[in-house]
Amino acid sequence: MTVKRSETYWNEAFADPSFRPEHDGWLERYEPLLDRNAGPILDLGCGLGHNARTLHAAGYPVIACDLSETALERLRREQPELPVLRMDMAAGLPFADGSLQAAVADLSLHYFDEKTTFGIVRGIRRALREDGLLLCRLNAVEELKRAPDPSPTDEPYLYESEGILRRFFDREQIERFFPIAEWEPLHVQEYESDRYGRVKRLWEVGLRMI
Repeated sequence: MTVKRSETYWNEAFADPSFRPEHDGWLERYEPLLDRNAGPILDLGCGLGHNARTLHAAGYPVIACDLSETALERLRREQPELPVLRMDMAAGLPFADGSLQAAVADLSLHYFDEKTTFGIVRGIRRALREDGLLLCRLNAVEELKRAPDPSPTDEPYLYESEGILRRFFDREQIERFFPIAEWEPLHVQEYESDRYGRVKRLWEVGLRMI
């Protein structure tokens, strides 16, 4: 699986005008832990920026990052005052150690093999301040039955679907990628949410770095 294929997939997806920046309010529970006067919040794999737009409107410093230039072009056009950065998270985060107060990764961490996923999480930890937050949502295992034509890979929980990789999480896998020796769980919940006009089964995982 190459970055080129993944980039092409997302550029085509975000070129679809039916894709709209929809926010379901999931970040509200964490706002008391965020600081409008602290370091930036990174919206990692922002897509059309529904999380970044919401945080920016609430006065938080946020940087919207994505691999898809198509998504970022649209975000620049619709929200020109919002800082954006084209970035491949699998290649590392271009931020100084301890410079971020939080990273938001809403359905963006489950597109990689195991080695890459662990590397991305290490990069997030490096860039977060000592008590920094990682707020993410991840495909639940139950969502696998809705994936278009999933094909197994050599890794459990990892499938190829529509030409890209998709990982599916249960609680054991969450604890494996985000061990309690490194992260304090603030909120871990599996539920369904409407995404782009359909129901999606996902995990919400709020963590504080230890």
